[in-house]
Amino acid sequence: MGSTSNGVERRPDSQQLVRQWALLRLLADASEPYGVKQLADQLGVSKATIERDLATLERDFAVIEESVGKQKKAYRIDQKIRALETITFGTTELLAIFAAQASMAGLVGTPIHDDLQSVMLKIRGFLSPRHNGGLDALSRVFVPHARGHVDYEPQRELIDQLVDAIARRRRCVIDYHAAWKGTTRRHEARPLRLVWHRSALYLMGCLGEHERITTLAVHRIKEVEVRPEAFAAPKVDLDGHIHKAFGIFVSDQEEDVEIVFDAEISWRVDERTFHPDERKQRDADGRLHYFVRSSAQWEIIPWVQSFGPLAELVSPASWRESLKANVAAMTARYG
Repeated sequence: MGSTSNGVERRPDSQQLVRQWALLRLLADASEPYGVKQLADQLGVSKATIERDLATLERDFAVIEESVGKQKKAYRIDQKIRALETITFGTTELLAIFAAQASMAGLVGTPIHDDLQSVMLKIRGFLSPRHNGGLDALSRVFVPHARGHVDYEPQRELIDQLVDAIARRRRCVIDYHAAWKGTTRRHEARPLRLVWHRSALYLMGCLGEHERITTLAVHRIKEVEVRPEAFAAPKVDLDGHIHKAFGIFVSDQEEDVEIVFDAEISWRVDERTFHPDERKQRDADGRLHYFVRSSAQWEIIPWVQSFGPLAELVSPASWRESLKANVAAMTARYG
């Protein structure tokens, strides 16, 4: 899906994959070819980004380039190509498809999961019983282990509507249930992206005419009405917004955060990346200082608490006081 300057194959990130998947869906449903500018406007990205995506899709999928006039190009899906007769899969590639299915066990009922399942059914239809048995054996290598996930089956159509609205830049009316308040409100929304985070789907978009990004849990969306009118891409840095998040939520007030992890647990923090801008510093005694700039107090404090007495939130002071209040309340509860 891309390469670095030294020729090494570079894996696409999830944002690229979701965008290219939306691009394929858009082209597949189109009755007429799309120009680069039309596609860029629909998906809210630059023409250069669309051109890179199209180059990838032309190489790996049945996307056809057509000349429109002297210089202009348009793109469409070749409806006549029989993909399964022209594409061959190796053992490791089939294993990768099974792995993708296993990792998306919590997305049952969503268009992404359904499309993957459709791919597997088509592949199985071309294989002999002996080879299908081999695929069954491969499937046992990656076993789904979904915990704490949401059942999206009742929202199958709703999620498909959201995907279509994002791909086509259509305004929506959303009924959203705030569980902590016990209220349901109706919002005018411009949906921008679906994000998969910790076994749940979230919708990022702009509500009303505001230019700030709001994050909504998809399982709390009760109804979606997709309007016929399109909207121009908001002047917001969605990628920058996601980059700033420690988990999934972002607020306006960022703070410099420092956490100290005891030597007994520091290895667990050291071996993973929790934020793209994090910084880690080891002491001679094995303790680890973790630094990050974030606004996600409600996500970082529970994270620190999950390490029990082996982690200490040093700063900011106001967050430290909030954590102390949590500990006091827990002590009172447990006596």
